[in-house]
Amino acid sequence: MRVLVLYAGEGRRIQAAAKIISSAIRSRGHEVEEVRAENSSRTTSLFAHDLVYVGSQVTGTWGGKFSPALTSYLRECTGLEGKKAVVFVTPKLLGTGKAMKKIMSLLEEKGSIVIDFGSLRKSSEAQDLAKRISHLE
Repeated sequence: MRVLVLYAGEGRRIQAAAKIISSAIRSRGHEVEEVRAENSSRTTSLFAHDLVYVGSQVTGTWGGKFSPALTSYLRECTGLEGKKAVVFVTPKLLGTGKAMKKIMSLLEEKGSIVIDFGSLRKSSEAQDLAKRISHLE
């Protein structure tokens, strides 16, 4: 299975979560591409991927927001129609659920099917989220 781990945010926690997810998926024998939205010079066609993980750190004073770079990337990318997706965020005290719902809404607008989601406070939660794909193999 080809998996894309797309993430956005400046914090170490979101980068660590993306790396843990990627590593856990690779350890199960899958091919993984990791893309940081802020560093991507071009928008990717997602047709070649079977599953897409999309993550961001929750931002804003009261939370509920996420990286504008992720929004731009998702709006410009192609190939999300019918694609299975998993959403993850690194939370703040407030607004975590609201941010996740906004990311899920963006994905669904593009025709993606969100099959799982998680708020990741610890590395073990990132590993668990990655391992839950076993039913798709």
